[in-house]
Amino acid sequence: MQKIWQPLNLSEVCPPHAPVSACSHLGYVYLNLLVQLFAGSKDLRIQKQLGIYDDGPHREEVYDFIVVGAGTAGCVVTNRLTDVDHWKVLLLEAGPEEPDVTLAPALTRALRASNIDWNYYTEPNGKSCLAYPGHRCSWPRGKVMGGSSSINSMAYVRGNKLDYDTWAAMGNKGWSYKDVLPYFKKSESNMNMERLDRKYHGAKGEQAVSRYPFIDQPSIMLTEANNERGLPILDWNGAQQQGTMQSQSFSEDGKRVSSNTAFIQPIRYKRRNLTVRPNSEAVKILVDQHKRAYGVQYVRDGKLHTALAQKDIVVSAGAINSPKLLMLSGIGPKEHLEELHIPVVVDLHVGYNLHDHVTFNGIIIALPNKTATTVSNEEILEHVKRYHDMELKSGPISGDGPTCSVSFLKSNPELPAPDIQYQADPCLLEEALQDLPLAERTSIWPSAFYNAILPRTMNLVPKSRGRLTLNLTDPNAAPIMQPDYFGNPEDLIPLIIGVRFLISLENTEEFKKRGAHFVKVPLPPCRYLTWGTDEYTECLARSYTSSPYHPVGTCKMGPEWDETAVVDPRLRVYGISGLRVIDASIMPVVPRGNTNAPALMVGERGVDLVLEDWLPNYEHLKYILKL
Repeated sequence: MQKIWQPLNLSEVCPPHAPVSACSHLGYVYLNLLVQLFAGSKDLRIQKQLGIYDDGPHREEVYDFIVVGAGTAGCVVTNRLTDVDHWKVLLLEAGPEEPDVTLAPALTRALRASNIDWNYYTEPNGKSCLAYPGHRCSWPRGKVMGGSSSINSMAYVRGNKLDYDTWAAMGNKGWSYKDVLPYFKKSESNMNMERLDRKYHGAKGEQAVSRYPFIDQPSIMLTEANNERGLPILDWNGAQQQGTMQSQSFSEDGKRVSSNTAFIQPIRYKRRNLTVRPNSEAVKILVDQHKRAYGVQYVRDGKLHTALAQKDIVVSAGAINSPKLLMLSGIGPKEHLEELHIPVVVDLHVGYNLHDHVTFNGIIIALPNKTATTVSNEEILEHVKRYHDMELKSGPISGDGPTCSVSFLKSNPELPAPDIQYQADPCLLEEALQDLPLAERTSIWPSAFYNAILPRTMNLVPKSRGRLTLNLTDPNAAPIMQPDYFGNPEDLIPLIIGVRFLISLENTEEFKKRGAHFVKVPLPPCRYLTWGTDEYTECLARSYTSSPYHPVGTCKMGPEWDETAVVDPRLRVYGISGLRVIDASIMPVVPRGNTNAPALMVGERGVDLVLEDWLPNYEHLKYILKL
């Protein structure tokens, strides 16, 4: 079996005498077990069975469309384009095939900092991430078939109606909630329709959405406690968002369903008009003297290759790598490109408007033995092996601990929509108290086994805006990412108010009967402050700042009169023909919630615009099919 997954190198991150179990002998044994069981890939097995051996690019590579990036949006775009038999489509992905380890919900944490993660870090701004090395926050991004949909925590969250109506009010015609709801439903194959309103959900799409088969008691406790404090149990992907429930996820039968699994694997070996090239990183978009994009240069096996597109090039490399590719191609801020001696093709605000939901760690809920889900070391390894051997997945590894205990709250009842989201991470109490940053960095264990919870209060409407630029030393290296967390200090207000509500959960019957309580010991950076005060919350937020991994906005969508826009409402790059950006980077404002479902919608809506432009009868066909 060819092993394509390599986990985090513990030898590089574990200091001597580290007070965390991941750095013990058991940590090495556990990761080695994951490699032995899950480092292969379904796609490689299919290719071997079918006798398909990739001999690499050929001299003459001419396609109708080239899609750069096999992430959430790129896989959708590729699927829909190849549905037209006479169009040849090339899909480029910088990372490898999706390994089996991505499928197990409880093993998600072991994917971060592995070889399928770009392993990005933010730049320091002196106001955030202060407890972490170099004052930098980690920004995992998927470098693999499926992109970040293959390494994220899979929560299916759409955002609020107001988000999309705001996009439309900014001049983006066709992006109101009424416009985008059909595209959310189009992809969706919801497995729990008996509990949901069909007005808001679909059951016939490619993307499986369901609840995990295994939900543990601490997770139920969080949902019930929020309900006890006044948040209704409801489908916050439906008519109302303020409320609580166990989130649905991008999964089916206890396994992750990434965009690669949903949209590419079912067609990859059947549609002859599709060429998929993993391990192929796009480094430049070729633009002719008429400012038409006509090709892509990419690196594969250390060699530079060129592919040509007769119709459109679609960049779907995500909020980090899409702006990087545009700027490497001379599409971006004139002053910045000239600084790097990159010939300017079009002067656009590429890389600006970078923003992300901001959250933090440091509030800890301790669970007594009767409520904790911890098991012995031997049982951890046994559960992992058992999950691997199951035909129909069940048990603790088929769930994701408390991660899907998701709630939404308005910090002020007068607000038109929630501005606070709660999501939770599992942790081991003693390790979190001794060295929280190291415990986070070495968080490799299955999310099913824990004796404490890190509830994360998230600001859904951040006012801070940052910027992404190319690396001045090496433009092809990781870009410089500065989200400027708390650059606008008002971003602390929802967090402070949200924590006040959060710590009130300790007074609920749900917490009391299970013996759960907040650990009221100030953590080291904030040891001189009183636990639970607003000042303490602010200190935690600035010290243990954390990203929920929802960066957006760097190729902002906007009308022609918006000087900061990079793409128009049809997602065409201004000043260049034959070039579009279709991914989360086009979002002018981040939606209120996790961004994978909205990115999926952007892929559906975006490729529909491509089809409208290149198929003369497509709009009439959509009308007939009521799409």
